Amino acid sequence: MPMGDDQRKSTIICLQEELERYDLMGKWNDYIGVQKEVIEVLRKEDFFEKNGVVTGNSGITVRITAKGVKETLGTGKRFQALPKALKELKVVTIRYLPILIENSWICEDNVENIHKKDGVHYAYLAAIVNVDGIEYGVRISVQKKMSSNVFWIHHIDYEKKTLPYSTLPERKN
Repeated sequence: MPMGDDQRKSTIICLQEELERYDLMGKWNDYIGVQKEVIEVLRKEDFFEKNGVVTGNSGITVRITAKGVKETLGTGKRFQALPKALKELKVVTIRYLPILIENSWICEDNVENIHKKDGVHYAYLAAIVNVDGIEYGVRISVQKKMSSNVFWIHHIDYEKKTLPYSTLPERKN
């Protein structure tokens, strides 16, 4: 069950300060170049060496991997086809995924993979991020596997249609 609005924590980010970490000038339409640059910077910061993050609301442990970062910065509507402003938001929020996951709540849990019948299920987490004084909803997809739960992709509600995702129906198990 989502936390009450008064209990939800917003992660605060300065867009320009975070973008300066990466050399992305002229690369915004080259999603592979963006993937490589972001993953390289994160590896230099030992970002992936962390063992996992426990969400405050659910107790679920989520590992953040380079594969998940690559997936969230992927083709089509995941990243490549997005407007530049939304691409920037996705890139700068990646470093804050541990905090966003800690401050998230579960929207849906144990959702079957609709693309493949491979036994993998998903949990969908929601969080709030404040970038330059503007709040956005963040939806984080987590692959639930036997060995561990792995960050798969994240979406930013740029048009604020479902902020803070509390309007999504709770899954009844």
